[in-house]
Amino acid sequence: MLASALLLAALAAETHASLDGHPSVTQYLSNDAPFVVFGVTPTSLVATSASLTLSFVATDPLDQVNVFPFVRRSPDGPARIRSQVSCGPRDVGSWNCLIPVADLLRELKDSEGELGLRIEAHGELRQRGQHSTVIVTLPVRRAPAARGQPLSTAHRKLSD
Repeated sequence: MLASALLLAALAAETHASLDGHPSVTQYLSNDAPFVVFGVTPTSLVATSASLTLSFVATDPLDQVNVFPFVRRSPDGPARIRSQVSCGPRDVGSWNCLIPVADLLRELKDSEGELGLRIEAHGELRQRGQHSTVIVTLPVRRAPAARGQPLSTAHRKLSD
């Protein structure tokens, strides 16, 4: 138990994430692989973000860890799943995987929305029951206006 607590503390220090991951949300749809999502950093994005890091733990060897990123304008809105990012196979231990998101976030243009990761992890592939599916979602905010630049045309007219 102490080893688990030390592992979690080390991961938190390494990734600079809050222990609860707020405002990101992690949901396990199935959990039969030796795989635990620790979180993502950052836990929220701006429209100009280039990447995020997925942190996870393999409690036994994993034959595959595939991540399918997606964006949508609202939590219940439609989303097309993009090409996979391979984050494994992995041996036992804690791991970080860089997920590029710049192209996906451009689809939101100037609006806010949500970025999601559908994570498919497989223990030993010959044992079909060792499969986990996890969804991680995090908010995407508009990029802040450049310093000294008005936020809108209406703001510009008021300042004249």
